[in-house]
Amino acid sequence: MTRLAPLSLLLLGTACATMSREPASVAEAYAKALEENRLSDAYRLTTGTPEGEGAFLDEYSVEAARKERAAAVRAGSGVLEARAPSVTLARQGEDWRVVESRPADVPRAALKKFLDQVESRDWKGAWGLLASPLRARYTPERLKEDFEREPLARERLRRARLALNTHVRVAAGEALFPLGGERAVRLVLEDGEYRVAAIE
Repeated sequence: MTRLAPLSLLLLGTACATMSREPASVAEAYAKALEENRLSDAYRLTTGTPEGEGAFLDEYSVEAARKERAAAVRAGSGVLEARAPSVTLARQGEDWRVVESRPADVPRAALKKFLDQVESRDWKGAWGLLASPLRARYTPERLKEDFEREPLARERLRRARLALNTHVRVAAGEALFPLGGERAVRLVLEDGEYRVAAIE
């Protein structure tokens, strides 16, 4: 038992060292492995890919591709974020800080509220969350009629609901939730509030 103690301590120490690696050091190790053409080492630093290691090795078999990816990883390592469903941490200099709000949170909440109102058949509330050109074109009653008559309305709402979990592109005065291809749910900023301008 006594002889095994140092070995178990060594293994425990190794495990702790591996678990405590900072994200920036993992990013740097990945970039370096790519540059040095140690692709198996680089792949082990990923969570894997849907296509598997073979496709990864093929993709980075060209030196230019490896260098480009390594440079991109290094460029992003200064602004790394660590995310979980309930918390996001962002790097500030040498420290990590909890992010309490993100630019995408406000339009995401506005879209969710609109979808909730439509699904609960609160047409007046949903109408109030539309952008002004749509509010001018519709009344709450007409909004109800259009949603109930349109065969694709439920599918559009389903896709918009799924878009809540996508990356939101926030630009000056608008927020886009990509749906694939050229389609997106679009919200615009009016009087300091995001309002729904298009759901396709």
